[in-house]
Formats: sequence, structure tokens, C-alpha cells
Amino acid sequence: MKQFLKLNHTKAIRSAHWLARVACFPVMLFIVMGLFSCSKNNDAPSTGLYTKNDASKQVVQTIATNLGTGFNTVFDTLITDSTSRASFCHDFTHAARFFADESGYVFVESLNGYNIAHPGMPEQEGTSTINQTDAYGKPIVVEMINLAQYIGFGFLEYAWQDPATQVIENKLTFVKQIPASHWYAGAGFYLDSDLPLMSAQEVNDLVVISSVDAVAKGMGTVLTAQHTDSLQRVELMRTFLQHIRFFDDLSGYYYVIDFSGYNVVQPPNPAIQGTNEWNIQDSHGNYLVQGLIATAQSGGGFYEYYWINYQTGEEELKRAFVKQIPGYNYLIGSGTYMGSTH
Repeated sequence: MKQFLKLNHTKAIRSAHWLARVACFPVMLFIVMGLFSCSKNNDAPSTGLYTKNDASKQVVQTIATNLGTGFNTVFDTLITDSTSRASFCHDFTHAARFFADESGYVFVESLNGYNIAHPGMPEQEGTSTINQTDAYGKPIVVEMINLAQYIGFGFLEYAWQDPATQVIENKLTFVKQIPASHWYAGAGFYLDSDLPLMSAQEVNDLVVISSVDAVAKGMGTVLTAQHTDSLQRVELMRTFLQHIRFFDDLSGYYYVIDFSGYNVVQPPNPAIQGTNEWNIQDSHGNYLVQGLIATAQSGGGFYEYYWINYQTGEEELKRAFVKQIPGYNYLIGSGTYMGSTH
């Protein structure tokens, strides 16, 4: 992505015009630098070795972006009043913990600095945090709002007390605007050592595991809290998941299958939603839906099969991670494509 700042330095420019342009320069430079800093680590890496921080950075960006996108679509079409929206965010985010120690969470705030949902500090919910600063006086909420409102997304690093250690540590948080409500979603992590080094596939696996687990738990909670009718539940899942895409090539998405083999949500190909796929086999004879269901029912995990990559139109080996949506006979899954079969 590129931003072009054109400053006319010719002597013919009148001083008033020159002053106006100079006044705009810091704002535009901030925007450009923010965009470039976000794009460098926008998606899962594809080659080489990566640090634990690299992996955690990708996880929080993916989850905050995906939940922000899901919230926005639901608010745009299904939930229009602010009280119900706040309740939805609260229910979803408080359940959607991630990372092995469940230290990861998503918070939601308004662009005027009003806290909507905060699993890590629930005492802040319903209060103004606009004046909140980090350990060294950095106005972190104001800077998050600037990122969300003027750029739409971005990372912010600041010093914060880690509740696990009670020590001030550097924290990196990613924020994503929710335009339908003039709110934003955020998720962060405490910067750790560079070890262990991870391969690209290990990073991709961590992103998929963390995000599927978080969305499964959040979805299970809102299905129970928000809807009792099965048709409404299906509509909610389809609405929330339909526009979510991730990874460099946007091949990442979430699908939902019920335990009787019906395809409930398939965002890249909604035409197959509602069809029974219990007996379908991939090109290598794998009963892929049966395998996915068995994996989810046994506690969740990875299952590999051959499937069309909707971005390339080519059949590829897919490494998918699936989990049962708590309390329901649904599985939710996502995965990465491992390469063409040709």
C-alpha cells in the first residue's frame, strides 16, 4: 500500500498555502507510517523461521480482525441497538479466550473512549477510559482510537503490568475498527523472548488453533445467550462468519458443519449450505466430512483432506483444525492449504 504526499516547494507557492501543507504533514506521515507498519506483518509468514513474538503478533491480529469483522456484519444486519450490541460483544468476548494459558482475549471500546467489553478488566466496562495512560504516561486509549478511526487498524506498543507476573512489561496490541457501531476491537500480548523459533507451518497452525478455539467458545456462548430458535442460530452463524477472511491470499475462513453431516456455513461457496455431505469423498477417497466430525467429537484437532482452494481454483491438500461449538452439535473449522496436487 502506498500513500503519496506531494509538497510543492516552488517559490511560486504562497506562504498561506505552504503553511497549510506543512500543518497537514505530521498527520499524513503518521497515517502512512501506520499503514506500512501494519502491512509488514499483515498475514502469516510463508518461509523461514519465526520467533514466538512473530507468532503471537499474527494470532492477535487475526483474532481481533476476524471478531471485528464478524461484529460489524452482525451489527450491520441483525443487531441495530447499542444495548444489544454491547451485550453481544460482552457475551462473545468473555468466552473467547485464546493462547494455551487463556491469557489472550478481545476487548471492545467506542471511538469516544467508552469501554464496551473487557474480559481482562471487567471493572472498566461501562466506564470512560479516554484518559488512560501506560506506565510511562503514554495516552494509549487516545492512540488506539486514532489508529482505529483514521487508519482502520494498527498495532500499538506500550508498557503495562502483566497480571501473571505483576511486572511492567512491553505489550503489543492490535486494534480493528467496527464501522457499523463506531467501536473498535483489540487484542494484545506481552512481548516475550524470541525462542522458540517456529516454522511457517507452525505459525499457521497456531493461528488456526487459536482463532478456531476462540470463535467456537464465543459462538457457543452467544448462541445460548442471544437466540433460542435453531433458524436464528443458523442465521447468526452465517452472518457473523460470511465476510471473515485471513492469511495473505485470503484463503482463511471458518466453516460450520453439524454432526449429521449438513453443511451449515461455507462462506466462499454459500450454494452448498444446507446440503448433506455425510458421504462425500475427496479425490483420494477420504470421507472428509465424517473425518472432520469424528475429530471434533473426540475433542478437536487437525484433519487433512483434499479440497478446492477457492482463491486459486486448484485442488490442494488442506490441513484443517476443527472444534465442537460448546453446547451444540456443530463443529467449526478452518485451515491452511499445503499446496497443489498437480
